[in-house]
Amino acid sequence: MNDLKTFLVDGGMVGRGGGRSLAVRGLVDMYQHGADQGYQALAGNNIPVGSKVLVWDACHDEETGFQLWEKHTATHQPGWRKNPGQVVVKFGRFGTEMGKIAYGAIAALALESAQRRPTRLIIDLPFVSASETLEQMLMSGLLQDLNAIPIWLMGTGVADTATLADRVMVLPEIYRDRGVVLRNSHCGPWEAFNIWQSSGARRVLVDRGGWLDLFMLHLSEWPDKKMHEECLNMPLDLANGKALKDGSWIGMWRLSIQLWRGAFMSRMNVIEKL
Repeated sequence: MNDLKTFLVDGGMVGRGGGRSLAVRGLVDMYQHGADQGYQALAGNNIPVGSKVLVWDACHDEETGFQLWEKHTATHQPGWRKNPGQVVVKFGRFGTEMGKIAYGAIAALALESAQRRPTRLIIDLPFVSASETLEQMLMSGLLQDLNAIPIWLMGTGVADTATLADRVMVLPEIYRDRGVVLRNSHCGPWEAFNIWQSSGARRVLVDRGGWLDLFMLHLSEWPDKKMHEECLNMPLDLANGKALKDGSWIGMWRLSIQLWRGAFMSRMNVIEKL
């Protein structure tokens, strides 16, 4: 067996609202729970059972809410159970020595794990404008070994589309043939992305190539704020578990989180076929 996919979460604007961390949390949630009873149909029966999920948080040196994946995972009932080892997280900012160490460690783990079970590595990149820097730090040869698939968080500005086109030119081995554009609804409805929609890059990548053009709903303001108060990048399944047993988390907020999880799995499970 050598069942490995690496999702390179890229793009997005600087600061909150870019959508990268939310997309990462959605991807981890999908591969943790998308094969569970009750979620299989939402995930199109596409998620492999028993997936090992690895995460490199390339935005932070210090631990964030991502660390909770290693400690706990939510059940469908109130309360948490111990993580049975299906999620491993490494921290280290892109472009730093800690980042290089984290990338090397998580890449080695992914390559080894894929020999024994389905393995999905998710890389949470910061905003990187220079594609040459990305190529230098991540090394296209290693990305090919990791079977990297770019996930581009698309905004409505000219720079969003232009930077993606630049990625294709600088890293054609990774960005040319397949990937996912995620239109971030934080920036507006589907129709607001007219620059991307009418671009030559879209015609080449989506109309004539193997890229998918999808839409990611943003999380409602109140549950997003509540999770952010709890910890930075709080996992969605753990937020749901906390809402089940903590009366201060109003039921509508839990409903919003659950609806977002279901909508994300329903839209995103097709990436497993790339």
